[in-house]
Order: sequence, then C-alpha cells, then structure tokens
Amino acid sequence: MVSLLQRMRKLQTKLLSIRLGPGAAVLPKEVSRIHMRFAPKIDGGHMGPKKFWRHELVRLKFHNPAIPMTLDRTAPQTDPALMTIFFADPEASPTSGATPTTSTSGDKEPSNYAPSSRTETIDMTGRLPENILADLMNLTNARQIEATKEELDTLRSLEEQRIRSERDSKLSLEVREKKKREEALLAQARGDMASAV
Repeated sequence: MVSLLQRMRKLQTKLLSIRLGPGAAVLPKEVSRIHMRFAPKIDGGHMGPKKFWRHELVRLKFHNPAIPMTLDRTAPQTDPALMTIFFADPEASPTSGATPTTSTSGDKEPSNYAPSSRTETIDMTGRLPENILADLMNLTNARQIEATKEELDTLRSLEEQRIRSERDSKLSLEVREKKKREEALLAQARGDMASAV
C-alpha cells in the first residue's frame, strides 16, 4: 500500500503542474469563448491539437474558469484541425445572469454572452502544442502566469524528494536482490548436502 506521504506528494505535484507550466495564462476580458475542432484520431496532423487539449487547455481553463472552452472531436480525419477564438466587445455585458454553457461536444453553443464582435482562427493541423500556444498567446495578448517564490520552493523540494525516493528505491532493490542470491546459495548448499548423505 502506498503511504499517505507519497500520495500527498503525488497530488501536490499534479496540482502544481496544473497551476504552472505551458498554458498557465490569464486571457483578456475580450476573449469570450475558445472552440477547438479536430479529429478523434491523431492521423493527418491531429496529434498536436490533441496534446494541446490534454495539457495546455487544462491550464488555460484552470486560470480562466469564466471563459467557455468547447471541443468538437467529430471532424473527419481529412479536415483541418481548427481553433476559433471569439472576441466580444469589452463593454458589452452578458444577456442574462446564468453562467455560460461549456460543452465538450459540438451540439451546444454557449448561450448567455453578447455576440462576438470578431473571431480569429488558428490552423492547428500538423503543429506542435507549444506552437499552437504561442499563436494563441500572441493573438489574444494573454498574460503568462509566473511561479511565486513559495511555488518554486515547493517544486524544488518535491524534485529533491523524488530523487531521494529513486535512490532509496535502487538501494532497496539491491538489498532484496542480494538477499535472494544468498537464499538461493543456501538452498543449493542444503541440496548438495542432502544428496551427499
């Protein structure tokens, strides 16, 4: 069974990886929605968008919970992978008091904010996640989140603990292997003694 300290360390590492890293950025108020459309399989240049969705988009959503980020993975493999960024007038207010709908399928549209004043599209086909993120950051003028001193200290201590844990694991494995060899030699010696009698 995994100890409580190991589980807490793993959870803390996961939480920090969501709060920091590529995609940890605050989008400006003008961005009203982000919609991604790509194929379910990675063939035909759809691997980069899928990786972007799995890693960078999670951080973007964490830092921008009010911005709906929809996803449509029903595009044919031959279609281009596209990201559409909807910009609203910063002075416009939502049309109702409800929260916008966020959907992972293409059948629902966010409903309660003012219509977009403009849209921008990024062709993600055959591109790496870091290139897609760079285009998104440049297009929206998003502000990158920098790690605080406490977070950097926590990351450093977690890395030190991970290295120490790997070293201890190797030492423990060596001790177990040595013990198995000794037991095998003892069993072989007992077998030789029994056959001699």
